[in-house]
Amino acid sequence: IGVVQVDERRLSYFGPLSGGVIDLDDLTTLELDPLAYPVPHWRLRAMGGQQVDIPIDAEGVEALFDAFASLPGLRTAQMIEVLTHVPTAPVRLWQRNSPRLH
Repeated sequence: IGVVQVDERRLSYFGPLSGGVIDLDDLTTLELDPLAYPVPHWRLRAMGGQQVDIPIDAEGVEALFDAFASLPGLRTAQMIEVLTHVPTAPVRLWQRNSPRLH
């Protein structure tokens, strides 16, 4: 299944099919992809094209909710709704409004 870890605003996931590390401060979009195999995945994209896909049933996935809640403007009710009534196409739940300058 793979394991999710959140440490100092850095998200990591390493599983049998995919994995990676992404900084929450570099996140540009958050989506739920219900078409991912074998279960829906959170799709996290960051500046520079980095992408990490995390299955919704990964071990430790609960930690993502607190991390996602810190994203400015994220509607947690919408996030819960798409998990309760899984859509038939990918849904963008959050997008950074302006590029972050380094």
